[in-house]
Amino acid sequence: MMNLERMNDTFAQKLRSALVKQVNASSPARARRRRWWVGAGIFAGVGLVGGVGAATAGFFVEPGADIVTEVAAPAEGVHTGTQTVDLGPAPEGATHISMELSCLSAGTLYAEGGASMTCSPNGMDGWGGFTIALKPGKDSTEIRTSTPEVRYRLRATYVNQTPTEWAVNENGDTYGAPNDRGEPDLLSVIATNGKFGYSYARELDEASGKTAAEKFTGPEDALVWQEARLGRSFAVPVYEADGETVIGEFVIEGPPDMREDP
Repeated sequence: MMNLERMNDTFAQKLRSALVKQVNASSPARARRRRWWVGAGIFAGVGLVGGVGAATAGFFVEPGADIVTEVAAPAEGVHTGTQTVDLGPAPEGATHISMELSCLSAGTLYAEGGASMTCSPNGMDGWGGFTIALKPGKDSTEIRTSTPEVRYRLRATYVNQTPTEWAVNENGDTYGAPNDRGEPDLLSVIATNGKFGYSYARELDEASGKTAAEKFTGPEDALVWQEARLGRSFAVPVYEADGETVIGEFVIEGPPDMREDP
């Protein structure tokens, strides 16, 4: 699972009640913008590359991303409301459970491990994928919904997930995908021009609010910070792996300004 921003769970819960939280898994057409969010986890797919471990053996693997290989037949189906899906006994070699969710109606989906996904009113443009570590004796996974009528498609299966190492450029900066060990100096992103490249994690943190959030003392600080960014977008340079050659930009959108003009 790609987890870009980590903060104290108790504080994050307080912020959830104060901030506009929009954690939509992106469709390909929207995959080049990183959305504001606060919380313990989101689904991958919002313009950063490789962090969900979706690569399969035989394909290019972004440095730091996990090589994920299915080791059992998937459980697939359409569900309504909170459901526990039985996967059967875990086969030898299984290390994680991989899940893919697709929205079929409006609402919010909550998965194990703290991940969540909000589906838009048309319910057809949300997708999310992630993995959770397999615990002894675990043979099922639960998806909870904000209301009983929320509909979604789930694909879940046992996988073997093997981590890879970050690469290092000539300047000594690590680059690649975020993983359970943290983040490299340069994170894999997709620029607005469609090019694959890298943005400095510190610049992404500054633009997304992670750096500011470390100084928040309560929800009031978060609201002031958010108010100043309503309707604004922030561009972060995208570089080649050398961290010097600019090839595009990565746009981080602030929350929409829903206030009416006086």
